[in-house]
Amino acid sequence: MQPSKSAYQRILLKLSGEALMGDDQFGINRDTIVRMVDEIAEVTRLGVEV
Repeated sequence: MQPSKSAYQRILLKLSGEALMGDDQFGINRDTIVRMVDEIAEVTRLGVEV
């Protein structure tokens, strides 16, 4: 069950290049980006500013 309201109204998100690589040795991993975008979208649907 998903919570209906977040404890925060606004968050600052800092993404490192290393986090964007995922399991790859270099560059940006598409699957990692898609997962992050989905998670950010879920947070914004709760009314949180990102």
